[in-house]
Amino acid sequence: MEKEENKKRSIFILSLVSILILVITNKICERYLPGYTIPGSENLLIKIFMVIITIIAVILVSCGKLSFSFSCFKIGKECNFKREIIETVAIIIIYASVLFAYRLYKNAKDPVFLARPLFALYLDQHFRWFFPVSSLWQELLIKPLWQDNVKEAMGGKKWSTLIYIGLLFCIYHMHFEIYYMVSAGILCFITGILYERDRNIWSAWMLHFWLGFLPRALGFG
Repeated sequence: MEKEENKKRSIFILSLVSILILVITNKICERYLPGYTIPGSENLLIKIFMVIITIIAVILVSCGKLSFSFSCFKIGKECNFKREIIETVAIIIIYASVLFAYRLYKNAKDPVFLARPLFALYLDQHFRWFFPVSSLWQELLIKPLWQDNVKEAMGGKKWSTLIYIGLLFCIYHMHFEIYYMVSAGILCFITGILYERDRNIWSAWMLHFWLGFLPRALGFG
């Protein structure tokens, strides 16, 4: 019983410590990393932060303080994968359509936007070439690690868990602009719902990737 209580406390302690690690990492990078600035180097900060948290998580899982399962890659019998894919693609199409319409509006109003390509990958900026991997990496940290352990610690309370994880993911983006922080939290909440329902990482990853990749590709940010 005591072991279970310690395990439950570990995830909340790690949550608080991780925020502190993010703040300290930023300060260290500002002092010692040439060319590092905020704003400007937020994506680099997140990558460094992810490496640190992954190392800590691996240690805690190895010690039995946290649980982690690669079953999130499996498509279980309880999952209607066809429905999952259709829903995910529909959300992406609607999101892309709204962004594209807004881009056309900005073209008509703002010469700066008009001068930009209507669509470009910008793979050389902010490690965008790595985003398919980093978005999956983040989902693995947030869903089967954080979300599952927090839910267990909260006695299976789904909505409390989703709110907690959404707020945490929002805080992790504290060095980005406020709209980005809020969007990240909302995205995490939505993908958390899908993960809870389907018990696999795929729809969450697809949404995370496309909803994060498209704005810059269409000239925003």
